Amino acid sequence: MCTKTFTWRLLTGPELTGVYLNEMRRDFPAGELKPLSMILTSEAEGTAHTWGVFDGDTLAAYLLMVRPEGCRVSQLDYFAVVPAYRAHGIGAQLLAQLPAQEGDAEAILIEAEMPEKAGDAAMAVRRLGFYARCGAWDTHYTEHLFDAWFRILVLDCPGCAPLAPETAVEALTDCYRRTISPTQWQKHVQFFAPDGSTYC
Repeated sequence: MCTKTFTWRLLTGPELTGVYLNEMRRDFPAGELKPLSMILTSEAEGTAHTWGVFDGDTLAAYLLMVRPEGCRVSQLDYFAVVPAYRAHGIGAQLLAQLPAQEGDAEAILIEAEMPEKAGDAAMAVRRLGFYARCGAWDTHYTEHLFDAWFRILVLDCPGCAPLAPETAVEALTDCYRRTISPTQWQKHVQFFAPDGSTYC
């Protein structure tokens, strides 16, 4: 396990643009990436923020978070360690530190791509395994968001009572309803209960 000390700070718009163009387009499938304009607009409106994790002046990882005002949870939108820092346990270290960075959030919600729907099933399996090793648990609810399919995972925050699966999904839907229009919601977002029925 890596115990190196890193510095966390919020990225500026230009820094985030650079991360999107140089890092995120490499690290995530095209169908999983929101448009850069959408991400920058969310940041400008205060419904999202991005942590850059630095080793001195060098970017080691980035975490894009969604948390509109009034939401009880933080949503981990995108998270990756840059290639030069991978395979040293840094991702697990940073995920363990994330709840403290997110202040009074009651939980961290994670959308992990479903392997059976993923373009790169092996990568999706590795991501699920990583989150599970870091303590994230599966609600067994799933989500169809734009063109991608996700499992909804929860990372409990220290000092907070664990959320029930349905409560976690309700918090996630609340987050989305605060950040996208009703038209976009109807067209691009669907949640499914563990039995496969449409949840909302």
